[in-house]
Amino acid sequence: MKHGPHKEIRAEKLAATVQRVGVAGGLFRLVKTLGLALLLLGLAVFLLYIGFPWYIGAALIVIAAGIVAFDVIVLRRTAAVDLNAPNEPVDQNIEPEAGEVLLDTIPAVMQYGKTRSVAVLETGKVLTPENALLITNKAIWVLTVPLPGVDKVVAGADVGKWQWMSAYRDIIHALRGMISTLPLHEVLKQGRAKRLMGWDEIKGAKTLPFTQAISLVRTDGKAFGYSIRLKEDYQRAKDIFKIP
Repeated sequence: MKHGPHKEIRAEKLAATVQRVGVAGGLFRLVKTLGLALLLLGLAVFLLYIGFPWYIGAALIVIAAGIVAFDVIVLRRTAAVDLNAPNEPVDQNIEPEAGEVLLDTIPAVMQYGKTRSVAVLETGKVLTPENALLITNKAIWVLTVPLPGVDKVVAGADVGKWQWMSAYRDIIHALRGMISTLPLHEVLKQGRAKRLMGWDEIKGAKTLPFTQAISLVRTDGKAFGYSIRLKEDYQRAKDIFKIP
């Protein structure tokens, strides 16, 4: 996946590694589970042979089949995740206002204070995958720079969070590529952007002590908090929102 001249190598490799490790771990667990299942089956046959009630042997067989089926399902779900397919479709109705222009960006952010992800059998989606803020002359937007697996939970791992922690430079470079080659409305669409608030809707802005995080409060009382990966971007966010 490319945006401009930079290729998101680290973020892509990280997502693929998470999936490969998840599949390898699933295979290892399945092998161990098969061994346990064989022991249970052997025990069931032995108990039936020495005269135990049939339902005890049947229960052991059901347990053996169940634990194998569980691990098979988890393994198949992990292997089937398409890292390049977004969980949510692009909203074609995202449009900036007339005369709206980009002023600045705060890349490599991660929302806090909300449930981040949901997963079933170790696979799921990130509910708040947004990883960059866009500052225009009209509003504050949040968007998801489209990296492989950014909104996925694979083998119990939040890929987007790992990218924020260790592949944040790919978020930065990909965002730069987007804004240097695409018009604002396309950046918003490709990033599945959400308009947080207009400048006249900002009721308050503050930082959290001992963190690199900011919180923006809208006039309706709703707050949006973001942890910012790099100190220089955190400082720029403070300057933009006039936070002392």
